[in-house]
Amino acid sequence: MKRTRPARGTFRRICPAGFAARGVVAAAGGLVAAAACGGGTPDVGEGGGAVAGATVAVEAVRAEIERVTRRWEASLIAGAPGEAVADVFTSDAVRLPSGEPAVRGHEAIERALAGSVALREARFTIEDLEVDGNLAFANGTYRVRGPDDVELEGKFLEVWKRLETGWRIHRVMWD
Repeated sequence: MKRTRPARGTFRRICPAGFAARGVVAAAGGLVAAAACGGGTPDVGEGGGAVAGATVAVEAVRAEIERVTRRWEASLIAGAPGEAVADVFTSDAVRLPSGEPAVRGHEAIERALAGSVALREARFTIEDLEVDGNLAFANGTYRVRGPDDVELEGKFLEVWKRLETGWRIHRVMWD
């Protein structure tokens, strides 16, 4: 059964606190800390610009963000997203689930994810990525499927922040 807009509360049955690792990407997981991104700080996003080397730097950032995203997906499929929170989110991250209050910080995010069920599928696809210094802005689509084969699809918007430990989600919202 496929749904593009879940009924209120439906999402909780699949992932109690919604998705947030990839925006939606936030609902189940186990992830390994990603290494800090190498290379210079890009001055422009993927759209191009006059700064030499910016495209290469954006590609390196994208590669690291994709690794962190795959970690989040794995944690959702394992039904253990709380275990991946520190590997995926900044300590002062804010998750903005649709129709629910904001969830702020690691402890609150872990509490919100407590009791998440393992998903059969979790896929977050970044469509656009722009990098500006120590921040990156990503938007894309997600698709998740719960143990009862209910599918949810939607869009997400994320702000990533570069820390000493690598890129982490700083703000995330999804529909």
